[in-house]
Amino acid sequence: MSTDLASYLSEHGLDEHREYLMGIARPSVEIITGTARVSMGCSKFGGSPELPTDFNWPQHKFGTYRFIGQVNLADIPNGRHALPSSGLLSFFYAHDENGESFWGDPDYVRVYLFDKPDALTLVEPPAAVCMGSTATLKFQLGADVPPWPWDKSAAKRWPISEDQRDAYWDLRLRLHPSRRYLLGYPFNTTLAYDPTPGPEWRSFLTVSSNDELEWCWHDGDWLVTFIEEHRLRAGDFSEIKSDAG
Repeated sequence: MSTDLASYLSEHGLDEHREYLMGIARPSVEIITGTARVSMGCSKFGGSPELPTDFNWPQHKFGTYRFIGQVNLADIPNGRHALPSSGLLSFFYAHDENGESFWGDPDYVRVYLFDKPDALTLVEPPAAVCMGSTATLKFQLGADVPPWPWDKSAAKRWPISEDQRDAYWDLRLRLHPSRRYLLGYPFNTTLAYDPTPGPEWRSFLTVSSNDELEWCWHDGDWLVTFIEEHRLRAGDFSEIKSDAG
């Protein structure tokens, strides 16, 4: 993790800030889409989720939740990420055709952890949310550094000069070439504020808009989700907060 970040700092002319950025870097897990055959228990975006036989497909006040994807935690290499080592994480969001759902609402994103992937059954999504392509996933351990400060007072304490802002943006893109990752820090294009709910919250799943998967977050931006640190370490995914921009 640190080796790649160190080389990227040199690549983008940010060596003078090496000690500072290495000190605030957080572990992340890059999500890489592939072309492998979809099989039971695989990690994937889109398609049909694997669910318990007694699972009720989630509904919200404007319609039906849409399946984002699933992560077989056994596929993620061991590291400092604090994710459980086994089980299947399944992600859904509150899709509706009229755009009345708001990505900042409670439970806009819902996440379920199923402890026994072998006991799950493939379930076709309801017709209203059966859309987009399917892609299998691989994972690579990495590192992340924070977004450029939103707050003016924080920006004054930020050691990186405004002249280096473009280089810093390019560094963050270099750290996330797939535009999809777990943990690290949130990514955004248009937000004018820090979407992190509070100091105890950690970035969880971050994904960019994508035409093939038919994801469009905030007019083509990013979906960012958050989990409390203690819940992450306990394997409790019952409360997720989100934003987009």
